[in-house]
Amino acid sequence: MLNREIYLIANGTGTRLGEFLVELNFDQPGILATLSNIFAEHDVNIINIAIDSERQKLHFIVDLTVTSEEQVGEIVKQLQMFAFVKKVKYRVSNASIFVPRWVVHVINGKASVSVERDLIPYLQEPAKLAEELAKRDAKTVKDLVPAVDPVALEEAMYIAQLRGLFQVESTEIKGGRLSARICNLAHPLARRYVEVFTRELGVQAKLNDEGICISLEI
Repeated sequence: MLNREIYLIANGTGTRLGEFLVELNFDQPGILATLSNIFAEHDVNIINIAIDSERQKLHFIVDLTVTSEEQVGEIVKQLQMFAFVKKVKYRVSNASIFVPRWVVHVINGKASVSVERDLIPYLQEPAKLAEELAKRDAKTVKDLVPAVDPVALEEAMYIAQLRGLFQVESTEIKGGRLSARICNLAHPLARRYVEVFTRELGVQAKLNDEGICISLEI
């Protein structure tokens, strides 16, 4: 397990944040500087850059508050113009909380679960650890979000994915309600985490088991 603090969760109130995932065909010196300069040319502030261990993916979190849709489109076009770029994936968020969706914790090439250092004593008690993680993450959401509406809740669901507890396969907001499907629940913490997380946020969640997946209606 990775004993470090969960990170990159941001207050999205009053801002327009985005994340760009750039997959590479090959690595070579100067790639990071070249791609970073494209954001700079459009006066876009880079908040965070992460590079995977194999140097095949670069993940950018940026502030797009004063960037138009046309500029975002132009940024994507410019990122894709290089032979070393295989694919560019991006999204823009106006939610009151921002959680990266394309960052994972990896140790020695294997996905890992992120746990704060002070929770180490709970490692031998999975159910208790799941509860403490969920309570802590719910408090983070409540501290950042004035009211947990479906849009904010959809974003918050990705905190557990950022931790490495499960994968959010899909989400949908319809009729003022959030539906989600989470998968790869091999870790024993996952279901208990979801139960406590939604309870702490004061929302009612209906969980349906589907093998290695769970569907939620909130």
